[in-house]
Amino acid sequence: MGIDMNNEYEFFRKMVDELVGFAEFDSELKAGLQWLDKEAQKEGISFYDKVYDVLNRYNRKYIDSEAKEWLKHKDD
Repeated sequence: MGIDMNNEYEFFRKMVDELVGFAEFDSELKAGLQWLDKEAQKEGISFYDKVYDVLNRYNRKYIDSEAKEWLKHKDD
């Protein structure tokens, strides 16, 4: 069985494309996505890779902070 990575990547691309489309109605989102695009170009990576990198980095920070909070209160 396993995960079909092509399917997962296509799902991610479609999600990002929808976000880009929605940015037409949100100037802050549009500015943020434009900044991400410029950063991706500077780094020589695709826009999608940059979005993934940012989301992954945010997710790791969130998980780390949740884990620390859980450890702090686990014996309460």
